[in-house]
Amino acid sequence: MLHYSITAMILPIIDDPVQKRRLDGLAPDGISVFMLEGDSIRGALVSGTRMVSLMRVAHGLGVLETMVLGQAYIAAALLSATIKGEDRIAIHVEGQSSRGYSVECTASGTVRGRLFSVPFDLDAVPNALEAGDLVGPGKISLTRYQAGRTEPVTGTSVARTGRLAEDLAYYYHVSEQVRTSFTLGVHFDADGRVAGAGGLYLQALPFASDEVLDRVERLVYGMPALGRTFATGAARMDIALRSFPFFDLNLLDDGPVEFACPCERERLGSFIAALPEDEFSSMAAEGPFPVEVRCQNCGSVYRYSQQDLAMMEGKRKASNSEA
Repeated sequence: MLHYSITAMILPIIDDPVQKRRLDGLAPDGISVFMLEGDSIRGALVSGTRMVSLMRVAHGLGVLETMVLGQAYIAAALLSATIKGEDRIAIHVEGQSSRGYSVECTASGTVRGRLFSVPFDLDAVPNALEAGDLVGPGKISLTRYQAGRTEPVTGTSVARTGRLAEDLAYYYHVSEQVRTSFTLGVHFDADGRVAGAGGLYLQALPFASDEVLDRVERLVYGMPALGRTFATGAARMDIALRSFPFFDLNLLDDGPVEFACPCERERLGSFIAALPEDEFSSMAAEGPFPVEVRCQNCGSVYRYSQQDLAMMEGKRKASNSEA
């Protein structure tokens, strides 16, 4: 057994005083789950300005990359309302020119994930913050990891636009034959800081009438941008009640969402210890020290000294001799 300490995800630090004051003035991130119109439509509303801000710092992202991955984090947070217990859902999007991403949520509202390529390699700076222009069409997959089952369940469809809200709605239409809509927003201030981030999810239950669904969708399309709305400090339930005043809103649950990862120093160290013998021996003898391993999902960097690697090497030799 290795004896260096076990440490969980290393939380990023926001050292921009303007951003710190902004986040301190906002209500905590969270998710509100509700039903509409006689419990015929299930919905969730997420506020995630702090989550997206921390994600940006952890991954060292620019504005464009933050907008794309931030919307994916919001979408994953919304989908956390659709699972329970120890289950997880992962969204995997493959766009053009390696501009894809993978994000994952748990039922407790934790979200982690990464872009496949950072920074975006662009021929020209786009005129607007438009995810469709940056990611482009490709493929979208949702994978459900269910507690007690050995194999995950994956569904896949075409990502027609590169705009995640539209492509997720199309995925549910094609793969699950369920009428679903998503609204995802990340708003920036004039200096490029994350000012507001949030999203809305609505899904029809089997007995929802087409008339009600049409009315709700018209309201959603006419809503102000959620990122901008959350930037004003608006509370989730105030937004929900204001947006759906005549739809018999019934709040089911209210909980947290956060940027979090289950990675830990010991687990990532085991990847070093599992390297081929020649490669590991060379690293243990020559370094450079400390050896650094970065978690791709949260950006945490774990460092291992020469003594740490010597301990790993001793354990490898003991295991080999026992075999």
